[in-house]
Amino acid sequence: MMIDPATFRKSLENATLEEIIKERDELIRDIRRYEKGKIPEEDYMIEPSPEVVYRMNNAYLAELSYLIIEKDKEKDEY
Repeated sequence: MMIDPATFRKSLENATLEEIIKERDELIRDIRRYEKGKIPEEDYMIEPSPEVVYRMNNAYLAELSYLIIEKDKEKDEY
């Protein structure tokens, strides 16, 4: 089951910048794997489909990008 991007972002608001960057890197890895066609055949038999996961991962990546910017600004304020 996928969650909406705003809920995904909210779940990481208390994470450290390093934890958020790690999550971003995992999303990018999964996005690239899909774009290179390296999705196992059996993944197409499950819900949500790889296409939906790809789209949601991109939406999550956008939310994480904004969260990284906010966390980086907070770091400079201290």
